[in-house]
Amino acid sequence: MQEKHTLELFDLDLMLLREIVHRLADQAAEELERAVQALLENDPALARKVVASDLEADRLHEMIHHHMTIVLARQQAMAEDLREILAAGRIATCLERLADYAKNTARRMQVLTMKVDEDVAAQFLWMGARVGAMLSQVMRAYRERDAGEANVAWSSDAELDRVYGELFAHLLERMQRDSSSIGDATQLLFIAKGLERAGDHVTNIAEEVYLMVTGKPLQGPRPKVETIAPH
Repeated sequence: MQEKHTLELFDLDLMLLREIVHRLADQAAEELERAVQALLENDPALARKVVASDLEADRLHEMIHHHMTIVLARQQAMAEDLREILAAGRIATCLERLADYAKNTARRMQVLTMKVDEDVAAQFLWMGARVGAMLSQVMRAYRERDAGEANVAWSSDAELDRVYGELFAHLLERMQRDSSSIGDATQLLFIAKGLERAGDHVTNIAEEVYLMVTGKPLQGPRPKVETIAPH
C-alpha cells in the first residue's frame, strides 16, 4: 500500500512538472506573438507590456527547476522517468530563451525611428508565425510523447533559415544604399536574428523530446540554409 501511495505521488509530481512546462511554453509563445505585433504595429505600449510580462516566464522557469529538485530528492526515478525530469529542465531553459528573444524584440522596437515597411513587415510576420507553429508542434510532441513528430519538428526550420537569410541580405543592402537607415536596419537585423535563434531553440526542444521518449539522440545533421549574401 505504501509503495502504491508513493507511486501515485510520483505520478502527480510528474503531471505537475509537465503542466508547468506547458504553462511556460504558452507564456513564451504569447510573448513572442505580442512582441512581433508591437513591432509591426509600431506600438510602444504593447512592447512595454511584453518586457514586463517576461518576469512571469522567469518565474515559471525557476519554478520548474525548483520542482525538479524536489522530485529528484523525494523519489528514486526509473530511467525513463529520470529522462523526463531532466528533459523538463532543459526544455524549460530553451523556452525561457524564447521569452528573452521576445523581450529583446520589444525593447529594440522601442528605439526604432520609423515604422517597419510592408515588405520587411511581411517577412517578420511570417517568421514569428513559423516559430509559433514550430513551438506548437514540438510541445504537442512533448505532451503526447511522440518521437516521430519531434523528429519532424527538428528538421522543420530550414525554411525559417531561408527567410532569415533573405531578410538579412535585404537589410544589409538597404544599409549600404542609404546610410540614414543604418540605425533602424541594425535593430531589425538583431530582431531577425533573435527570431532565427528562437527557431533553433525550438529544434533543441525537439531533440530533448526525442531523447526523452526513445532514450536515443537524434542522428544526422539538421537541414540548414546558409545566410544569403547581398549581390
